[in-house]
Amino acid sequence: MRDLTDQIAVLFGPFGDIYRRDRRSPWVGEGYVDINPDDARELGIDDGDYVWIDSDPSDRPFRGWQKDRKNAAFSRLLCRARYYPGTPRGVTRMWFNMYGATPGSHEGHTTRPDGLARNPRTGYQAMFRSGSHQSATRGWLKPTWMTDSLVRKGLFGQEIGKGFLPDVHCPTGAPRESIVRITRAEPGGLEGKGRWRPVELGLRPRYESEAMRRYLAGGFIDAGTGKEG
Repeated sequence: MRDLTDQIAVLFGPFGDIYRRDRRSPWVGEGYVDINPDDARELGIDDGDYVWIDSDPSDRPFRGWQKDRKNAAFSRLLCRARYYPGTPRGVTRMWFNMYGATPGSHEGHTTRPDGLARNPRTGYQAMFRSGSHQSATRGWLKPTWMTDSLVRKGLFGQEIGKGFLPDVHCPTGAPRESIVRITRAEPGGLEGKGRWRPVELGLRPRYESEAMRRYLAGGFIDAGTGKEG
């Protein structure tokens, strides 16, 4: 389990913290949400900040959470927001195959001195401090249950329609979409102070250093020889 978690953490880099200098991080890598920089800035969210992601409070993260604060604490989605200009405005994206928080991983994250989101009894390692991508979605309905009168979201965005639509496999969209509210929770810098380190290093969109801009423009390659410049 732990080896596989390492692979997932590395795969979804490249801005993990292998030494875990920030004890808020659940592991050397972590689950995150891609967001358009313009949308994020309108919401007061800087690249790398931690954010809360909430959906319909009537049944998410689960029905009756208002009276069950203990389980709500590990179920509400908390993750980093990462600027991604390729994300259309009004849309965010989160990868689905990252290990969600559990009661045990949340216990580990809140009680261990190093802050690892690891179950103290089973060793299960989460990649979220709390919640997961499923915190904002409802359960599946089989495509065969989607009648011509079923109201459902469109393939992208917030359009509402009804009936069959290719690649829409459940009422909330394709494959797991939901309308959400995103609010800033904590600054992205170490221990919640200042900006996220990749931002300070000039490696992130809207904060590119001179070297990064040169790299993006192909300035490190000699067009005539194909060798590094």
